[in-house]
Formats: sequence, C-alpha cells, structure tokens
Amino acid sequence: MSNLLSVDPVSRIEGHMSVSTVVDGGRVSKVRIAGNMYRGLERLLLNRHPVDSARIAQRVCGVCHEVHGISSITALEQIYRVVPPHNGQVLRDMILGLHIVTDHLLHFYNLCSPDYIDYTAAAGYTGNDAEMRNISDWIGSSGTKFVINKTPGDYVRDKGTARRFALHYFQTLKIRAEAASGLALIGGKVPFIHALLPGGITTEITTDTLMKYYRVLSDTAAFVNEAFIPDVMELAERYPEYFRIGGAYDTFYAHDSLKSKKGYLFTSGVIVSGEKRAFDYKMVKEFLNSSYYNPDGSPNESAKGAYSWIKAPRYNGFPLETGPLARAAVSNDSGFRQLLARFGQNSIRSSVMGRLLARAYESRKICNYLFERSEDFVLGKPTIAHVDLQKKLTGEGIGFSLAARGALIHHIKAYDGRVTEYKMIVPSTWNFGPTAAGKHGVAEKAVLGTPVRFGGDSGSIEVGRVIRSFDPCTACSVH
Repeated sequence: MSNLLSVDPVSRIEGHMSVSTVVDGGRVSKVRIAGNMYRGLERLLLNRHPVDSARIAQRVCGVCHEVHGISSITALEQIYRVVPPHNGQVLRDMILGLHIVTDHLLHFYNLCSPDYIDYTAAAGYTGNDAEMRNISDWIGSSGTKFVINKTPGDYVRDKGTARRFALHYFQTLKIRAEAASGLALIGGKVPFIHALLPGGITTEITTDTLMKYYRVLSDTAAFVNEAFIPDVMELAERYPEYFRIGGAYDTFYAHDSLKSKKGYLFTSGVIVSGEKRAFDYKMVKEFLNSSYYNPDGSPNESAKGAYSWIKAPRYNGFPLETGPLARAAVSNDSGFRQLLARFGQNSIRSSVMGRLLARAYESRKICNYLFERSEDFVLGKPTIAHVDLQKKLTGEGIGFSLAARGALIHHIKAYDGRVTEYKMIVPSTWNFGPTAAGKHGVAEKAVLGTPVRFGGDSGSIEVGRVIRSFDPCTACSVH
C-alpha cells in the first residue's frame, strides 16, 4: 500500500522548499522537490551599472553572501580587463575561506544536528559547568520548538552526547559571531561586504588587522578540530547505514579554488561514469521542463508540467552533484579517502554520511590553508588595482568560484556600461533542480529508495536527513 508523505515547508534550511514522496514497501518510490518562491534577481540586475551587481548579488542569500560577491567581481574583472594585485587576491581568499568554514559549522550544528540528537535529553544537568547548566536549564524550561522532535525517529538520547552537542550548538553561534568580526575587518562590513570592487579590496590592512584575523581563525580552527570533526565522526559511528542512504548519481563537479604558492586547494573537473573530465562551461545548459518559466526565462506560474521555481542545470545532459563531497572526489583527496576507510568505505561515493564527513574534513583543510595563506599578505603593498568605474564598457565575464554548498558561476554581459544579461548557476540549483530531460534532479535521485521506518504528518526523518545532508539554500536556487 502506497503512503504519501509531504513536508511544506521544509524546516532548518535557507529558503522555502517542499518535498513530496510516495512510500511503497517501506521505501521512497516517487519524489518531487520544489522551490516555492520566485525572486528574480537576475532580471533585477538588467540595465544597471555592472558594478551594482557586486552589491546586489550578495543579497541573493542571507547566509552565503560573500561568495556571490566574489564570483560576481571575478566576472566583472574580465569585463574591466583588470587583475587584482597579489594582496587583493590573498584577502579575497581569506574572506572566502573563513566564511565557508563558519557556514559549515552553522549547517551541521544549527540546521542538521536536530535530525540526529534529541536535545531534550540535555535538560536536567546539575554539574559544575556553568555554561552547560544555563543551556540545560533553558532547554528544560523554555519550551523552544527546536528541542521538540515532532518527527518520530531513532534519535541519540543519551544525556552525555546530547549535552555535548547542545554545548557545541550554542558555541557555534559564538564562533560565527567572532568570525564575522574577522571578516568585517577585511571586507568593511558583514554581511554584504563593501570593500569588494573590481581590482581587489579597498580596506587598509595593518598588522593589527592581521593579528585579529589570526586570532579569530585560531579559535575557529580549534573548534573545528576539537568539536566539529569528533562530533561528525561520532554520528558516522552511530549511523553507519547512512553511508548507504542518500546516494545520487556519483557524478561530481568542482572549480579550481583557493590558490596558493602550491597551487589550488581544490581542483576543477567533472566526474561522470567514474571518469574525471575537464570542466567545459559550454556543456552546461539549464532546462525548464519542470520549472515555472517560459522558454525565454521569464517567470510563468502557469507553465505546463512545472512544479518548481528552481531551474534544472545539466552538464552534457547529466545532473551533477556539487559541494564538499564533490570537491573531495574531483580532487581525489587522499586524506579524505583515509578518513572514509576508517568507516569501512573504500571509495568516495554519494551518501548522507559522506557529505557530512566531507564538510567537517574540508573545514579543517581550509583552516590549515588559511594559516598559510594569511602569511602571503605583504604589508605596505597595494590591495587594489585602479579601475575607471565610470567608463561605459561592453563585454562579457564569467566568474567561477566556490561556495560552502558547491561550485558557483556568475555570468555577466554588458553593453555601453549597462548589464544586458546576468546569469547565476548556484550549487543548490545543481543539487535541487527538478526532473528534466528524463532525469531526476540530484537530491530527488538521492531521496529515491530511501528506507522509511518512521513517518507521520511531519514527514519522514530519513528523508529529512537526506535533504539536509546537501545543506540546501533555496533562497539561492530560486534567485
């Protein structure tokens, strides 16, 4: 007998998403994942001064704002034919890297961990840790909804684990606030940095600035090593079945990102049918078969056969998964392979637990990179190259960059000093695009076949774990 389970909206993600599934014989047999609003930022940017895009594009998301600014600026620099000086590129990498790590922390503790931890078990603490007592008392008396697991499931309920995760849950908020102050030192403000312009970064950097950034980075790296990685590994030990759940196509995609004297920390490429290939942007096409758009890209809420405001990117017809797991796969990261081997996994495969481990592993990798990269900054040297922003330029630029959730593209065309076309292809569009050209989107494919032991009016905890393992940003995907 078939059972329909739907969740609208999906909670603990960025943006507005719904998931509808049909369960047959205890497994998901049909699925639809939809982005449920239209924002139209690409059309909003038309006829504006090209540099406006660096400001407006950051408003695509309230979480991953800096990454859009940097991708947009990278595209603009091709139009302005300017290359940022060494220091300008170093500062951008420092911004990008620290932002991504703290984004990973937010995802795991504040958005994902309630899928696994019953936080009500953290109440009743009477020990000597004052911070833990405050948290425990608050959980026990506030009635706050995040500690109430409405969806039935196999949660971790032992008090020691629940209390440790609860402590880290709230410490993550402090780490992110501290990191934001470090990012603001370089970017001028956070969120939506204003020091970012074609040609580099406008902020005046002093020894004091670098020392403050270093302290913030040190605190973040310590939390990653002492809390984040051990906590994710504990979940991997408690839920080994999730190495076999949530697998998509095992097709992956990443860009060259975070440069240093040694080369790129992450390398570019596409993996299809187990074979790595060079990424070719000409092979990317956005399909609209199941999306609320006309063939020219204009919105149409009555479009025939449509069920989502997210478009469906394909690479030579293939849906591609992007994100930390994809970056590890494309780079063939030996350290990550060794980590997987500790859990009996002999290859990098698409799965729920693979994504969670990749995010934690990548955070440590980026922190180590940032310690070295920050030392590349040369005091007294310029951070920005001169650009005549009043010049009415005509041209085209494509900014390939990365975000916490995966590979990011901003494509800008300008004529006589005005934007004539603006296209963003963002990670959650790749991962959460709907069915098109006869193939399910990546996340839809990952949900298909998911075993459902628990379910009710609030949906299936197993499906929720699959969805959130991608760290969906629907606000970006419906841009």
